[in-house]
Amino acid sequence: MRYCYFADYEIQLSDHLRVWGQSTLVHTVAPGDELDPAEVLVRIRAQAADAHDVKPAQVRVRGLSRLD
Repeated sequence: MRYCYFADYEIQLSDHLRVWGQSTLVHTVAPGDELDPAEVLVRIRAQAADAHDVKPAQVRVRGLSRLD
């Protein structure tokens, strides 16, 4: 099964600087397996962290929507 997501996130870099961003993700689940929402969040955070050169733990997902 193939799922597409849109995420809105923020990253706090210091007391005054905050980065906002959006990202999309295509997540596939093998036949017979169940969708694991935690895995989707891990992938979104990792993708955003890579884009901004920060740790995934610094990424706060503000909104996550599944696209049809």
